[in-house]
Amino acid sequence: MFLFYYNKKLARKSPQLGFSLIELMVTISIVTLVTGIVMVKYTSFNNVVILKSQAYELALDIRAAQVYGVNAKGVNSLFQGAYGIYFDISSSGNKNHYILFNDLNGNRKYDSGEEIGDTYTIDSRFEISQICSGISCTSANQAGIAFRRPDFDAYIVAGSAVGESQIDIVISSVQNSSLSRVVTVYSSGQISVQ
Repeated sequence: MFLFYYNKKLARKSPQLGFSLIELMVTISIVTLVTGIVMVKYTSFNNVVILKSQAYELALDIRAAQVYGVNAKGVNSLFQGAYGIYFDISSSGNKNHYILFNDLNGNRKYDSGEEIGDTYTIDSRFEISQICSGISCTSANQAGIAFRRPDFDAYIVAGSAVGESQIDIVISSVQNSSLSRVVTVYSSGQISVQ
């Protein structure tokens, strides 16, 4: 009879509700680990998206110079001036700047005083790390791309090389140089982002 009474007492006891301290600590650890992984991946994803945006913005600025060059104003049936983009990455301060210019003297090169508006600036997390001209990718610190009416063709000057067939402008992350995009301009006037 005593055994029966003891079991009856256990049966009346309500089941335990809630989590133990160990279960709670394991759950919090898992949530913290997953949140950390997501935050790291989000930052990496965000940098890739911003880099892609910067590359397309550069390509659109080059396209704008092309449109300006084709739509140049004419004086007495003479269409004057090419428009273009100029890069100078010779000093570390200029690796995230480039200039839109109007070629006033007709040499299809940037000369001081030919700037139009303010200097274009790339996001400070990125820089123009390399400029390659030609198919063999000859490195240059200064380059210009000019467009002149009546055609859409690009006139490319990279360093001392004039009339190159193409130019590659490499935009890279300052923190991770393996993260980069290339804007290629061909002498035919085609602009691509890779």
